[in-house]
Amino acid sequence: MGILNGLRKKAALGAAALTLLGGVLHFAFKAENAAWAEAPKWESMGVPDTSGGLVVDPHLMNLNKLQVFFGCSNPNNKIKAPEFAFSVSDDGKKWTDVKSPFFGYNMPGVRKVSCALAKKTVGIIFQHNIVDQGPNAFEVMYAYSGDSGWSFSKPAVCDSFVSDSVSETAVNIAGVSGRKPALCFGWLAEGFKVKAALFDPTLRADRPRANNLGRYAAGGERIEMGGEENGGFVCVWNDGSGLLSSYIKPLIGTNEEPVKVASGKFGLNFSVSNNGSGRHALLVYDLPRLRKGENARRQVRLWKDGGWQNVEAAPPAKGEAPLGASLSSCQDKDGSLYVASLSKDGQTIYYSALKDGRFSEPEAAMKLKPLIGCTGFSIAVLNDYVYIYASQGPSCQLVRRRI
Repeated sequence: MGILNGLRKKAALGAAALTLLGGVLHFAFKAENAAWAEAPKWESMGVPDTSGGLVVDPHLMNLNKLQVFFGCSNPNNKIKAPEFAFSVSDDGKKWTDVKSPFFGYNMPGVRKVSCALAKKTVGIIFQHNIVDQGPNAFEVMYAYSGDSGWSFSKPAVCDSFVSDSVSETAVNIAGVSGRKPALCFGWLAEGFKVKAALFDPTLRADRPRANNLGRYAAGGERIEMGGEENGGFVCVWNDGSGLLSSYIKPLIGTNEEPVKVASGKFGLNFSVSNNGSGRHALLVYDLPRLRKGENARRQVRLWKDGGWQNVEAAPPAKGEAPLGASLSSCQDKDGSLYVASLSKDGQTIYYSALKDGRFSEPEAAMKLKPLIGCTGFSIAVLNDYVYIYASQGPSCQLVRRRI
């Protein structure tokens, strides 16, 4: 209403101004959005030194320190092919030297990376190209750490396959910190298959046994996962007509039949997170278009009592940011939700938080370099700050703000 009232006052200056009403509306909308988009709240931080390496799929984690895991090429002069690497920081200002979790075990062709925490156990899953077998041959591998990510087991194979397209892939992992830690791996494989496997890191001889959950759609190459209070896991993916969800049962690791959470063509605009306890799995997604009776594009669901329950999430008072290309989300220890969204043009990462049943005004947290393309971004909370990390091949950025 503030915009329209201002326009009415300007219109009173002369009838000629009325002919420019459409242009004034457009300008006023852009000006008001620029006010929240350029709020100077974000602080640029240092990033790990990758010696000019090409970074893909970075993931931030809160392990009482800030850790970032990523695929990286040539992090030092001894490694000449992409591999899995990580770095640690107390406050996002000074980072440890980039190193491989496998301490010299070079895994070439790493393309997809994910990590999760279950008590002091850190699980990692990654997908890499089997270089000597061709560009469409892949392995999905995992490793874990029992000491909060300082040392890792050697990687083992979850799955291997030949895909019709190198883009038809994704990985994810979730952890549950119950009486004993549990991990669940999820990945997309050949033939548009969606797979998930329960893993008990206390049983070293255990080998994950994959479940076929369903099929995903081209353009929706994402699987999202979260733990729940009974020790099981929920998996969400895009089948082209909507978001589907399947429950992985604890201990036995079998899955229930998938159910539809929402209808529409979502692309990569959905994300699942929890706060490490396994009791607050939240699904956030952006509707591709609003239907009759809907006033908020961004929707939130809480996994409770065996299903996704609606969470009150009103849109910001000044309006939502434009529909983006991809979402990333995280929670703090109290279960509050923080969301980062990559714009469709790949040049801006927007941020908004869910507080008291309403999303905060969207902010342009980070401006990316034009014409390079974003190779991944991630959001995490540590102490009183929210952090966003983004990679564009050889260029990486990290920003933070108080919450």
